[in-house]
Amino acid sequence: MDDPRTGQIRALIEPILADRQLELVELTCRPAGGQVIVRLLVDRPGGITLAGCAQANQAVSTALEATNLISESYTVEVSSPGLDRPLTTKRDFERCVGERLRLTVAEGEGRTRELLGTLLAVQPEPEAVVLKLPSGNVTVPLAEIRQAKKAVQW
Repeated sequence: MDDPRTGQIRALIEPILADRQLELVELTCRPAGGQVIVRLLVDRPGGITLAGCAQANQAVSTALEATNLISESYTVEVSSPGLDRPLTTKRDFERCVGERLRLTVAEGEGRTRELLGTLLAVQPEPEAVVLKLPSGNVTVPLAEIRQAKKAVQW
């Protein structure tokens, strides 16, 4: 269970991250081993570097210290969400326009199909993604996507 202060921490750090052109992908705040762990996953178009994570960590730590939102001992951890993280929100897809994605799409009666293609666009109404496949473009409603990840090529 997340710490009840998570919302206050989010409100404090989102502007700090935005000033650095970073987006908060995920925030957790949980007790662990006698202290509180504040864990942030941050990203930016084109990805984030280790130095960018370190700078964000310093800025967030300074802000938390100044506001005293967490009175007990705490540790701030900032990292990238990673290449193979699932895409779950409209914003996740918007960040991936132009990239190759692997989608698992519901087809009804418990069946799914896998699509591999380049994300061309994210449509606002109805919420959907447009993929370029070898057979042509296809529009997939976000509600039908069961799993989505970047297609990592080696």
